[in-house]
Amino acid sequence: MQHEEIGPTRIDNIPVAGRMIKLVRPTEPDRLLDHPEVHDRNRADDYMPYWAYLWPGAILLAEVVAGMEIQPAMNTLEIGCGLGLAGLTGLTRGLNVTFTDYDLDSLRFVEASAEANGFPNVPTRQLDWRSPGRDQFPLILGADVLYERKLVPLVADLLASLLMPGGFALVTDPNRTAADTFVSELAARGLRTLVEPLASETAEFGPIRGRLFRISRVD
Repeated sequence: MQHEEIGPTRIDNIPVAGRMIKLVRPTEPDRLLDHPEVHDRNRADDYMPYWAYLWPGAILLAEVVAGMEIQPAMNTLEIGCGLGLAGLTGLTRGLNVTFTDYDLDSLRFVEASAEANGFPNVPTRQLDWRSPGRDQFPLILGADVLYERKLVPLVADLLASLLMPGGFALVTDPNRTAADTFVSELAARGLRTLVEPLASETAEFGPIRGRLFRISRVD
């Protein structure tokens, strides 16, 4: 989608655990819902421009990343990155983050945000979860990627395929019922999961609650 079709953009300073992350995003994301290209893609593949919104799970995951013990320069994959808040936070902690999303518009905005935070030329890649490829990572991040039941087995397959032996994944979810079967789907693929409650007080959403799925390989 062309820049003028997305409309005006803004740069917001998003507070994450005591640090400010610059986030480039559309000023009027709802206008994308009326775009003919979005209508066509929705009819073809149930597409919605969810990437244009900041979601509660992204804030929760960003705070987890901000506070975790970091192995410097760890290669990290963010799946369904949207605006990329968690991965951007990872960049500020020294992670080597590859941002992926199904939507190329998302990746353009993430590249702009990364540059605004002092990280030009970050790797980005379009990723269809139905064809994940073979590259494996020691750390995978995913925020609010379980918003529909049909996505749960897809994400579980993705993690089973792309998570390096000995690696771990961090996935956050704002307590959506769609994600209630995630642990059993992961177990069926040989992945071990610990679930932890999360809470945050935010300027954008007010109080938010959710859970962290901390996933590791059994083998």
